[in-house]
Amino acid sequence: MTLVQPETTAKADAKVDLQTLLAECTAVHAARHAEIRAAEQQDSIDAVEYATKAAVSVFGETAAAALGRWLPADMMDEGCLQASVVITPGAYLTYTNSSEGGSWFTLLTSCTRCGNGSETRIYNLLTLSESLHKAGVR
Repeated sequence: MTLVQPETTAKADAKVDLQTLLAECTAVHAARHAEIRAAEQQDSIDAVEYATKAAVSVFGETAAAALGRWLPADMMDEGCLQASVVITPGAYLTYTNSSEGGSWFTLLTSCTRCGNGSETRIYNLLTLSESLHKAGVR
């Protein structure tokens, strides 16, 4: 097997304009980054909106208002919108809305003294109350 050098042509001999190429790559990268950032911001807005509406639906208007302000999760699982509200230090109510069609509340608790934690699925105001009581939140 022999290797043959490609024929030189005026087009092949032209110098690559590296500065222009880098500028174009940077512009494309910046545009893509802006698209991703906008999508993440919209996901955060949607997560808070869905959590607020779901809380009103599941817990009632008064209890939902008493929960306080929902915040979007810093890191969302792929295909999920997530938001949480701090009930007390060490007790967080999280809402997850999955693109696969499911949505649920989870109470995450951790003991500030011993570090033990638990994760409980919340179905209604009664299970939230029971779970908070079990976690020692009074």
